[in-house]
Amino acid sequence: MAAGAAARIMPRMRLLALASAAALLAGCAAPPAQRPPPGAAARGAPVPAEVVTAAGAAAGVDVWAITGPCPAAGTPSWRDDLAVLLWVQEARTPEEVQRAAAEVELGPEALADGAGGPLDAAHRPLTWALLAAAERDARKVYGPLKAHCGRPRPYAADPRVVPAVQREPSPAFPSGHATRGALYARLLAELAPSRAPALLERGRQIGFDRVRAGVHWPSDVEAGRKLGTALAEAWLARPEFRARLEEARRAEWR
Repeated sequence: MAAGAAARIMPRMRLLALASAAALLAGCAAPPAQRPPPGAAARGAPVPAEVVTAAGAAAGVDVWAITGPCPAAGTPSWRDDLAVLLWVQEARTPEEVQRAAAEVELGPEALADGAGGPLDAAHRPLTWALLAAAERDARKVYGPLKAHCGRPRPYAADPRVVPAVQREPSPAFPSGHATRGALYARLLAELAPSRAPALLERGRQIGFDRVRAGVHWPSDVEAGRKLGTALAEAWLARPEFRARLEEARRAEWR
């Protein structure tokens, strides 16, 4: 049953394209994104949709066009999310759990292997400051969206989900880790084009590790990946940010 549900949802989530799951990558695509009606808000959510829309606009993105609507409990896609999560939980390895645990406190340093060198403030201060600024802007977008949707974490919604890392107090949708992983990866790929494939793959891995760890639904991660990528593209389109990026490239990526 779980494998069948995985086959339906995985095409919708390119980040699930793991070699071991290649046979499951067939089926239908995700339904088209829908905008919430004016004034609509998730039940009990303290942040209205208009605040989310405004936060996205300030960052140069259309949040609802990127993430689609808040996931609704009891729908087929919600049930597929759970089935995939339980399937992944059974398949996760100690090494994957260890990696996910190391990613809980996520920063640019997590992509050092993909970048081919250190990414901390001591070794690449301009790059680190650039990514930190981008992350701060990203939080201003995905934070209100989380509060608006108010989606429970998987382990809070179903007792069969056993988290492998610390539980999180924030709502689930979208995944902040997936957003930041994609954001870091896209910006670093601009700085080091020859490392782009490894960086982008590492960014996807960071997101999917949250599913492996049982703290995010697969659709949280897919929405976060899309949002992080879109935010990075919006940043790259800003002349002032592009100037900072070129300065970092000249000083730290020769």
